Amino acid sequence: MDKPDYFQNALSSFVTEAACGGAVRHLTDSGYTLDQIVDRLDYPAPRAKVQRIMMEYLYESRVLLRSEPSEELFAPREQFVQEQDAYGRRSFRKTEIDYIGRNNMTNTPDLTTLSPWGKTAQTREFLWKESVYDSRRDGKLTELLHRKCEKYGETYSYVSCHFGETINDQYSQNGQNGAGTVAEEGISCLNGRQREYIQGIRWEQPVLYHRLNRRMLEIISKLYEAGAYGGACFFVTGREKIVIPAR
Repeated sequence: MDKPDYFQNALSSFVTEAACGGAVRHLTDSGYTLDQIVDRLDYPAPRAKVQRIMMEYLYESRVLLRSEPSEELFAPREQFVQEQDAYGRRSFRKTEIDYIGRNNMTNTPDLTTLSPWGKTAQTREFLWKESVYDSRRDGKLTELLHRKCEKYGETYSYVSCHFGETINDQYSQNGQNGAGTVAEEGISCLNGRQREYIQGIRWEQPVLYHRLNRRMLEIISKLYEAGAYGGACFFVTGREKIVIPAR
């Protein structure tokens, strides 16, 4: 590796983070797509660097998961918070990071709580109550998933996304993007903004798990109706897993 290039790239990434990292995370939280974020930044950051910041934040905020969701993943984490009293004396207090509501990307607060036994990292195997979606029994997929999200809370509801299995590598050849772009024909049933959102994410694995927020619920339902989706939904607080067969 050429050391000057390495340090130049590191410096460039640091400058980009300092100049627009906060804005990228804020716009991601607000539901903007990658292209919309790039267009709204005052700092002329390269699309690839903006995507890197966005992807890191999606994982950090647990909107995206690399592995199947479980209660252990959402157990509270300890951290130390610095405090200062009226006399300027500083001390540290141990607290727990609770992910409840913190990662909600919609405007509706999510007050879902895990059961007490679910707040401690589990060492035993996580067992799902698994069922297979049947439209004759369960009704429309959109309505079923909406009911489940209302019951169990959006924060702990996820859907498997297999977009990484249909990666279109065309952009990596001309440097406009990176590998991980979803082929247009695979999501042609979606509207423009939905396609833009999907194509702005780097699907670095064959399967990733996306929070089942309103946007993703609509996307998955549209894909299913068009015969372009098969996968599973996970509702962690209820230990429910719904397998959605491909049509």
